[in-house]
Amino acid sequence: MPKSYTGSVATDQALAGFTGGAVSTICLHPLDLIKTRFQVNAAQGAPRIGGTLRSFQQIYKSEGFRHGLYRGLTPNFAGATVSWGLYFYLYAGIKSSMPVDPTTKRLGPTQHMAASMIGGALTAVVTNPFWVIKTRMCTTQKTAPGAYQSLFGGLTSLVRTEGVKGLYRGMIPALFGVSHGAIQFMAYEQLKYWRQEVKEKRWEKQFLEEIHSKATSDSVSMDAKTIEKLRKARLLEKKHDWETLSTIEYLCMAASSKVAATVATYPYQVLRSRLQMMTNPQGEVIYTGVMDCIRKIKRSEGILGFYKGVAPNVIRVLPGTCITFLVYETVSAWCRKHARYGLDEEQRI
Repeated sequence: MPKSYTGSVATDQALAGFTGGAVSTICLHPLDLIKTRFQVNAAQGAPRIGGTLRSFQQIYKSEGFRHGLYRGLTPNFAGATVSWGLYFYLYAGIKSSMPVDPTTKRLGPTQHMAASMIGGALTAVVTNPFWVIKTRMCTTQKTAPGAYQSLFGGLTSLVRTEGVKGLYRGMIPALFGVSHGAIQFMAYEQLKYWRQEVKEKRWEKQFLEEIHSKATSDSVSMDAKTIEKLRKARLLEKKHDWETLSTIEYLCMAASSKVAATVATYPYQVLRSRLQMMTNPQGEVIYTGVMDCIRKIKRSEGILGFYKGVAPNVIRVLPGTCITFLVYETVSAWCRKHARYGLDEEQRI
């Protein structure tokens, strides 16, 4: 049984993901609100340079800090923490059930992508109601007629007026978005493996140079079997050195993987936000479905219409992802260090 703090590695991962999502959401909610408003604004053209800062200032002046920039924080917080916690729990659990490569003793990129997509799809189904409420709260002022005043009040009103079906507005684009997490985590895991392998190979080189230097200076020769035995013993001692990466390394890999996934999959976020705002203030249906939404955006707003809000989103996801993954890795490491259950493989030998 691997070392864990709670008794389950998957639960440890869920705790780490929950904490990372919570810290990131609280810090960066205003950028999420601005991004969402850009996404649903069909009348406005592609935002100009500096549009994010101007929107920030305008919202702050007209609506205030708490009821303006932080409107919709509760559903966003609930959705983000449940999403990250549940996702990491499922992701870790699914990975643990997969067979590793007998040569590398690791999972391959296809397996990471499969685990991420399955975990992401299940998470999307559970959390979609939170995102519907968050979108509607972020795109309406608190004083607007019919505006949701809270997460619970929004859920109650939504079910009463639109039924259970209303909770799953934008579900199809959300499932498209599973590819976002799959690309992100596949890239993140492979970057981690790549960096660990670089550090391991560097250690192997230093080890061989040390053995050669010692044999030359002491005039003592060692056969291949003795060197291999010594290498394995040192390997167990030093394995932690390259498996544990630095904070900067984690941040660079998290940011790189997130930007790649965001650029590749961003249009689904615009589609999801538009579909979650199914009616205009006059109560008329704007989009009848995903394909209708795609056609109307392309016809009236062009290709750039699918990338509305991408600037505040990139500004948000870079520090957001760095915060989330840094907290996630820190809490994961803390859980391993203070493990109360199980033993590492090398401790059982």
